[in-house]
Amino acid sequence: MLRTTLIHILILLAPTILYFAFLILSRRMQLSRSHMAAQLRKVPWVRLLGSGLVLAAASLGGWALTVGGDPEGTYVPARIVDGEIVPGEVID
Repeated sequence: MLRTTLIHILILLAPTILYFAFLILSRRMQLSRSHMAAQLRKVPWVRLLGSGLVLAAASLGGWALTVGGDPEGTYVPARIVDGEIVPGEVID
């Protein structure tokens, strides 16, 4: 679950990371501390956050539609068998 959460956070931050990589590679942003504050004010934060939210929502929607068991199946909860934990499952 942690891996899935980290992947969705990375998807949320992807537009911002790509934008900063573009600015640095195209030499429009200098990495000196004296210019950094002025350059960060020019960043289109609302568009970057909005596009990140759209990507994250799309990935969460796709994940919800593709992961899980058959809706008509029967859920068997997690249980202990011979001292080992057997995870829950959906049986058709």
